[in-house]
Amino acid sequence: MDTESAVRAVVAFPLLGPDDKAWIDSIRARHDPEAKNIAAHVTLVFPSVLPLRIVEPHIARVANATEPIRFVLRRAAVVPDAVGTGGHVFLLADDGRDALAGLHERLNEGLPQPHAKRQAFTPHVTVAAHPSVETLHALAGELNAKAIAIRGSISEIVLVEVTPSEIRHAAQFQLGSAV
Repeated sequence: MDTESAVRAVVAFPLLGPDDKAWIDSIRARHDPEAKNIAAHVTLVFPSVLPLRIVEPHIARVANATEPIRFVLRRAAVVPDAVGTGGHVFLLADDGRDALAGLHERLNEGLPQPHAKRQAFTPHVTVAAHPSVETLHALAGELNAKAIAIRGSISEIVLVEVTPSEIRHAAQFQLGSAV
């Protein structure tokens, strides 16, 4: 793979209790087509062409200067796609939201930006995608009726390479110290 033109992203795979992990995985298995390609995660740097010689040392510096993050996912929200009629269901981080958003900002500072305007960042774990927003609203309603409070933490971040056939772990970076 050409290290200068590879599509890369930075994600965090949250540490969750076994019951919460199983619950999220079961929802994703039924409703998220990406579940077969990548485990439940928080995307911190969206996929784009990121040269390895620039991105890897930058991620290492940010990770070393960042303490592990605790968070709580408390509600589901429907996020319509910018184009088309579909969208996604996100489990939103309430507690820990600012720490996750800060990590996102620090990781994105100084990286080549493929678009002049970046997407607004809302810390989340995606659990569903569907071409019908109405279907997504029904699922989000079901999830919110459960009054969820999923506690998790992030103690490392992962640089992934995204190809048409797979999402491959390229490097892992421990955050400052253990949770």
